[in-house]
Amino acid sequence: MAFCDGVPKRLIATSIALAIAVCMMGALAAAQQTLQPKAEVYGGYSWLNPNGNVDWGKVPSIVNGWDGSGTFYLPSAHNFGIVLDGSGHYNSTRVNVGLGLLGLQYKFRNDQFSPFVRVMAGSAHISPAGLNNQWRLAVAAGGGFDLTLNNLISLRIAQADWVYTSYNPGLFDNQISAWNMVRLSAGVVFNLGNYYVAPVSAACSATPASVMAGEPVTVTVNGTNFDPRHKIVYSWTTTGGKLDNATAQSARVDTTGLNDGTYTANATMTDPKGPKLHNVANCGANFAINNPHSPPQVVCQANPTTVKSGEVATITANATSPDKGVTIASYSFSAPQGKLTPSGNSATLDTTGLPGTTVPVTVTATDSRGLTGTCTTQVGVIEEIKCVSIEDWGECTFEKNPKKPWRVDNDCKDVLDKMALRLQQNPNGKLSVVGFTDEKESVDVQTMGAQRSVNVKYYLVEDELGPKADGSRIQPKQGGAKGRATHFFFVPDGNVCSGQVVEGTAVDESAVKGQSRAAKVPAPAKKRAKKAAAPPAQ
Repeated sequence: MAFCDGVPKRLIATSIALAIAVCMMGALAAAQQTLQPKAEVYGGYSWLNPNGNVDWGKVPSIVNGWDGSGTFYLPSAHNFGIVLDGSGHYNSTRVNVGLGLLGLQYKFRNDQFSPFVRVMAGSAHISPAGLNNQWRLAVAAGGGFDLTLNNLISLRIAQADWVYTSYNPGLFDNQISAWNMVRLSAGVVFNLGNYYVAPVSAACSATPASVMAGEPVTVTVNGTNFDPRHKIVYSWTTTGGKLDNATAQSARVDTTGLNDGTYTANATMTDPKGPKLHNVANCGANFAINNPHSPPQVVCQANPTTVKSGEVATITANATSPDKGVTIASYSFSAPQGKLTPSGNSATLDTTGLPGTTVPVTVTATDSRGLTGTCTTQVGVIEEIKCVSIEDWGECTFEKNPKKPWRVDNDCKDVLDKMALRLQQNPNGKLSVVGFTDEKESVDVQTMGAQRSVNVKYYLVEDELGPKADGSRIQPKQGGAKGRATHFFFVPDGNVCSGQVVEGTAVDESAVKGQSRAAKVPAPAKKRAKKAAAPPAQ
C-alpha cells in the first residue's frame, strides 16, 4: 500500500487552507522588524490525538507530552529556516508515541506578533501496550503564532501540526492502519543571535528657522546608527543662499538678496566603510525668509458702550505700523446694523430702531503699502424700562417635622439651594421671604411665620452648609395664616409696575433670630396643652 494511501483529502485541503490563511495574516501584519534571530530554540507542552488503530482498537488521545525544536534561519533569507523537531507523548497503559522530524519553516516576522508555517518529514516510533514497537515514516505540516516579549524570549501561543504515519498491526490483520495525527503545543521560544542591521538615518535642522534677508542661518545634520569608528562624509546643497562650507556637519547659509519664501538645505551623510545599502542617509531642513511686511495694529473703542435706542455712540480708532517709515493712509467703518457716519479715524453710530441688540463695529486701517489691520468694538443698545414686575419663585413647606415646625428640612434645603443659584444669576433685585402658618398651630400665628422666614434667610446666608447668599438682598416677612410654608417673591431693581405688591410685613430681625438647621432650641411656652411647639421669638 502506498505511503499516502488513506490520507483524508479533506484534511489535506484543510491544512492547505490553514497555511494560506496564516500567510495572509503575516502579509497584513508585516512591518519593519528589528528582531531577526539567527536561530531559535523552542520547548513546551504537547497534546497528541493519534487518530489511528492498533490490534486492540482505536488509540485514545495522549495528554502527557512534550515538544521541542530548533530552527536555524538562512543568512540570505532571514525568514526561511531549517527546523529540527522532536516530541514525546506518553500513555503507559495504552500507547507511547515519539516523533523526530526535519523540514523547512517560514516565519512572517513582526516585532510583536509572528505567525509561521512549516513542512517536515521524519519518523514516528509507536509503542502500543502489549504489542510490537514500530518505527514508521512520517510527514507533517503545520504552523503557529509567537508573541514577542523581548529580544530574547517569545511565547508560542499556539502550534498545530498534522502528522501522517502508519502502523502495521500484524497479528490479526495485515492491513496497514493509517494514522492522521493532530499535535497541539504551546511553550517558550528563545531567540539566539540577530541578523538585523538597523538602518542609518539623518536629521537636519536650521537655526533660526525664520530670518529676514541678509541674516545668516546655521544648518546642521546628525546621523543615527552610523558606526562611530568610521569617518562620515558630509555633503550640503541649498535651494537658496550661499553655503560657507558644503562638506562639514554644520554650515552657514548667507541669505543676502533672497526674496520672501521657504528654502531648503539638503544634506547627505555617507559612511564609505559601512555596509552596502546601509551607509547613506539624506535629510533636509527648511528655513523661511520673512522681510518686514507687518500689517497695521489697530485699537478702537466706543463711547459710550451702552446707549438707549435712538441715541448716538462715537467710535474712535488709532492705528500704527510696526514697520519703520510706514504711515496709515485711511480708515473705514462697518456695522451690520445702525447708521454709521465716518470722519477720519472716528465715526458716529445712530441706533434708532435697535432696542435690545448689541452692534459690532469693525474698523479697518490701511497703510501706505496697502496692508490692512482691523479691530472690533461693540455698542449695546437697550430699551428704556419704565417699570418692573414682581416674580413668583415658589415656596417650601414646614409640614414634615411636627416636633420642629420651624426647621428648614431637607426638602426645603433643596429648594433653597436652587433658589440661591437663581438669585446669583439675577444680580439686580431682592428676594422677599414671606413666612406663613396655619390656624391649627398652638403658637402665635405671626411669631411662627416670622420665625420660618428668618430661618430661611439664616440657611441661605449664615448656615455652615448653606450656599452663602448675599444677606442684604434677602428680606424676611411674616404673612399670617395661609399654611405651614414660606413663599418667595423676587423684586427686580427699578420701579415696580402699578398694582403689584409683596404681601406681609417686614420682620424685626433683632427680635426674631434665625436658627441653624442643626440647632437644638427648646420649644416656646405653649398656649394649649398637647400641641406641637415652635421656637421662641428672640
